[in-house]
Amino acid sequence: MVTFATPVDPMSLPAGPGSYVLELSLDRQITLRPGKLGPVRLGPGLLRYYGSARGAGGVRSRVARHLRREGRHHWHVDWLLARAPAERVIVELEAGECELVRRDLESGRWAVAAAGFGSSDCRSCPAHLLIG
Repeated sequence: MVTFATPVDPMSLPAGPGSYVLELSLDRQITLRPGKLGPVRLGPGLLRYYGSARGAGGVRSRVARHLRREGRHHWHVDWLLARAPAERVIVELEAGECELVRRDLESGRWAVAAAGFGSSDCRSCPAHLLIG
């Protein structure tokens, strides 16, 4: 795993496929309405969003899109990043996002922040957003 503090120069990120974790903190509780998930209350606390980038441009392209924080909201995390910027980016080229979620949940330091957040297409994870 490689960790980058923000602001991150997207060109410093790998252009190949991999997984990533965006860390951000909320100093107060917020409510989001990310698409069909419905209202979601988050925070306060340190949050981790887990994603993967397997398409063109890999991790570099996907994380750069998230860090721009503008444009159309496509993923659940886009609603969150519009309210709080990522403070750290962790890149993992070997393990998948679900493996990273599982590891962090098993550590006992992290818990599900909002059921189904970021994992609507995942059959194994309760969420891809954890709070610690």
